[in-house]
Amino acid sequence: MPNDKWIADLKTVLQVAKARLDVREKKKTEQVAKERYVVADYIRNNKVPRARIAVEHLVREDYKIEAMDRVEAYLDTLLMRMQLIKDRPKNGAVDPAIEQPLANVLWAAPFLTQDIPELGQLTVMFKKHFGPEYVAMCEQNKIGMVDVDLLRCLSCDLIPKLLIEKYLVEICRSQNVQFEPDPTIMAQDEFWTIGQRYVQSTPTTDEKKLPPPAPSGGGASSSGGGASSSGGSGGGGRMEFPVVPSAQPSAPMPQPQYPNINFGPSIPPPLPSSSSNAPRLGFNMDSSPKVPFHDPFPQVPNSNDRSTPPAPHGGSDDPGFDDLARRFEDLKNRK
Repeated sequence: MPNDKWIADLKTVLQVAKARLDVREKKKTEQVAKERYVVADYIRNNKVPRARIAVEHLVREDYKIEAMDRVEAYLDTLLMRMQLIKDRPKNGAVDPAIEQPLANVLWAAPFLTQDIPELGQLTVMFKKHFGPEYVAMCEQNKIGMVDVDLLRCLSCDLIPKLLIEKYLVEICRSQNVQFEPDPTIMAQDEFWTIGQRYVQSTPTTDEKKLPPPAPSGGGASSSGGGASSSGGSGGGGRMEFPVVPSAQPSAPMPQPQYPNINFGPSIPPPLPSSSSNAPRLGFNMDSSPKVPFHDPFPQVPNSNDRSTPPAPHGGSDDPGFDDLARRFEDLKNRK
């Protein structure tokens, strides 16, 4: 069972390796971003082969950054499960909770020791604790617990040409640089092939402007032969539709005529004023002469009009007044 000093040293080395991985990852990310501008300049200057070589280096750097990120996650897992490393059983078995992160760290250590020297120290410390045989099995991936993505990122295989061509396309698109990818390489991409077929099958602008072909028969023959066309006989399985007339009328529609109903005398428009340009103060009063208004309806006599002549025989037209005068005379005769 390891002593407390070994556990403290292991914890310190894990923390330092994790911090160094974070710093190196950020630094490499900045370098890759700057090298993308260099690749775009190569394309502008028609140096496509040199641009492909530079892009291959960029792909490997991206793979390395991804591997560093995964190893950093495994180191963090070992830090959180430090107690499982300390409480190792007496039979020497490795706890399953730390077996996968331990195998990934030991396998990636030879590839990243140049950038992260603390990974080499971890390998030596784990050899002392778990034994050199187990560490050798992890480095050769005989246990089979190394992550597939980590194997892909740190393997020495050749970079596919299709991936390099896609990198070039994306870099040129982000930098607004004209670039035509190699069609023989891009033909390996299924989606790119489908897109090219769609572009080639899309009709041009001149083809879109052409009128549709005229039907072989008239409207009556098309309507009468609909059953035969639908049944698959006659026109080769193609149904002919009648020609629909244009919806636009050939002549403007006549406006409805309404009767001229005269509800009263027409009022003529006001006469133009001679002093229209003169400034006006106060209310806008129209001082132009008015045209007399002629009422076409008969005039109703007004009872309060004093200009009417008096009734004959000194009487009044009002029957109530005659009754009052008669009663007044009767009262005077009684006295």
